[in-house]
Amino acid sequence: MYDRDNGSGSIQMKKIVVLGGGVIGWFTAALIQKRHPEIKITLIESPNVPILGVGESTVPQLGELLQWLDVDENTWMKAVHGIHKLGNHFVGWNTEKPMTHVTDHWNALPEEYHFYSFSFSYNTNSLRNNFYKHRTVDDYFYDNDGKFGIDNKHHDYWLELVRRGKYSASQTDAYTMEQYHPAMKNRAARYNDGYPVTGGYNSYAWHVDAERFPKVIRDMVAIPLGVEHVTGHVSRIQKDYNGYVTNLTLEDGRIFEADLYCDCTGFNRVLMDSMDVKWQGISQLPTQSAWAAPVKYKDPYQEMKPYTQSYANRSGWNFIISLYSRMGSGYVFDANIEDPDEAREDFIRYWDGYEFIRDPRLIQWEQGYYDKAWDKNVVGIGMAQGFIDPMEANSIYVAQSCIQMLDQALTKYKGRDIAESAKKAYTRQVQKLENQISDFISYHFTLSKRRDTPFWRKWGKYGVDNGHIEKNWKEYRAPRGYLGRNIFLDFQWADQQLYLDRWDDKLCELNIKPKEMCLAEIDFKYINDKGKALAFNAPHVYDWFKDHIHEGKTYSEVLEEALAER
Repeated sequence: MYDRDNGSGSIQMKKIVVLGGGVIGWFTAALIQKRHPEIKITLIESPNVPILGVGESTVPQLGELLQWLDVDENTWMKAVHGIHKLGNHFVGWNTEKPMTHVTDHWNALPEEYHFYSFSFSYNTNSLRNNFYKHRTVDDYFYDNDGKFGIDNKHHDYWLELVRRGKYSASQTDAYTMEQYHPAMKNRAARYNDGYPVTGGYNSYAWHVDAERFPKVIRDMVAIPLGVEHVTGHVSRIQKDYNGYVTNLTLEDGRIFEADLYCDCTGFNRVLMDSMDVKWQGISQLPTQSAWAAPVKYKDPYQEMKPYTQSYANRSGWNFIISLYSRMGSGYVFDANIEDPDEAREDFIRYWDGYEFIRDPRLIQWEQGYYDKAWDKNVVGIGMAQGFIDPMEANSIYVAQSCIQMLDQALTKYKGRDIAESAKKAYTRQVQKLENQISDFISYHFTLSKRRDTPFWRKWGKYGVDNGHIEKNWKEYRAPRGYLGRNIFLDFQWADQQLYLDRWDDKLCELNIKPKEMCLAEIDFKYINDKGKALAFNAPHVYDWFKDHIHEGKTYSEVLEEALAER
């Protein structure tokens, strides 16, 4: 008798149904079909399901997924109206200065904003020849015995320089990240010859049109690979006596059977809600609602930013994601403090003088995740298994991790039913990611010294009561706070605390030799000078995409073509 729970049976996994289109559904179908051509993949999506379509911020790891799918970067960037993303830009999180209009944020002073990219910068020659002499860059993270976290980290030296008054916290961005100056000058991530401006692994990500992206993956990858595309609404989910899904019935009577079902229906969670799973809410995050809309440029040369913009507001924060043809924007807020209708008016006033391409839409969610991300033969992918907050492009990172873990499980079990232990491991890893994201994002609010509105008073008190200053420092000082232990880099925890003026001298007192401090000062000056040189030589992001991606077409011409397609 075949035992589905331990994967010991002889029955081969032959069919997988992916329920839900959108970028996550099509990515799932495309990657699994490419990696496992012996499995029949069917994607079922409901017709006329609205996609937010206000632009989407991504992470550098997305490039790995697209490379696996053999999709040329320039080709898909043109199709999704995308631009390069050099990092994340935060304004107003540490000031009570009123910023109620987008221009208030765009005109903010350096001490009012903070930028961080995806990797720290370093002067390789300085490190190898001076800093540690015979040591290598890897020694930032390893001691001589190969253990993590023994030696001082690169950012320790910067923190000590700030503590000693050599530099101010507002100089952190320029002196520790070579992407800073190119980003602030609105530069592209590649030179005209195609070579990366900042170089190195994970040096940039992308902004993409969330409405166009799924179509690109569908038409360029999934369908050519053989994925079956079906449209229709699920009217019935049939299960056997053990609670396994046996088939899905659509409203028109068509029935689809599979060995595994992937729920990619986002907040609808059509399949996950039918399983034996429980929702686990997260209480330390303040926002659960958003108004969002696409916005026209007035002057793309000035307004097209190669970074994701996150601007603090009275009851939450605004985001702006620049695409080639337009901006995607939203106001993410706490509906327990500000009425949604009032928030809508705040959002409209924020863009006073600019034109919305589409009326603002209200989006609402509940922070948390299911206690089982994979139950029996149903696996939740991306937002279908949980959601934290739109900040930091975390949802697409979690979704990509889900897809890759599913691929790994299918590869390991070579077509046999997936063992229960693998399903539990999938859940543990997803929940680990969600909890790390929850901590990091919550500290944006709880470490702030803002107290000008009920929102900031409430969440500032929450951070004090729960010791978030100490917890943030602990995350930074933990052994090798990098991808293997936490998805957020060591320096991101440090930079966040510096920007919010929440650094405690007692916590950051480090045992650093005077000679090392002198060399460190040289090293950071080199990073700043190098960043300025990169910004001087790199092309403007608008010019680069106009010349290299859109064959000379202006942003308005591309937008007009897109609107005509609807």
